[in-house]
Amino acid sequence: MERNKYSKIILSEAEQQWMRDNFCNIKNAEVAEHLGISHRTVVRIARDMGLVKHPDFTKAMQRNASEHAAKRNRANGGNAGAKNLLIYGKAYQFKKGERQKDKMSAEAFDAMHRHIGEQRKKIFKAEKRRVIFGLEQKTKLRVVQAPKEKICLRNGLRKKGYEIARASNEAFITAATHRSEVMERRAISMGISFTSI
Repeated sequence: MERNKYSKIILSEAEQQWMRDNFCNIKNAEVAEHLGISHRTVVRIARDMGLVKHPDFTKAMQRNASEHAAKRNRANGGNAGAKNLLIYGKAYQFKKGERQKDKMSAEAFDAMHRHIGEQRKKIFKAEKRRVIFGLEQKTKLRVVQAPKEKICLRNGLRKKGYEIARASNEAFITAATHRSEVMERRAISMGISFTSI
């Protein structure tokens, strides 16, 4: 074992081989004790070497910890159990068919959904206006009922480097555009016009 110029511990070949053989089946504390390094250094070196604990070992350790916790709990008198649970007064207990007090009333629920619907309509109108004026949409709402084929064609044109806004019928040809005569012909037949910039 030696230290590099950053004072990090580097294991020798023999120690690295020992790590590969034993790390997956023993505790980190035992590895640290065997190599004479800190627990944190063990974790760092294992991560650098790509080593992980074996799933069976991890399950065994969890089972062991659970059994020890159960024994310690029994020695301390066990759980308090249901007798210590808070019993609510009659006024606060649920009656049949009732809901929690903090839940919305039916009127509040309807008002909330009405407000959401109105907001959605406003956003939809604003987005439709943007498309009509040839501006890029702010949301991904589909406001123009274009056929799927036309939408796919627009996406294809974008991949080729054409500048075309969502739901727009005007495409711009730039220096970075890889022109496709076939796609342009199909686009023109669907009402998309091309402008060089």
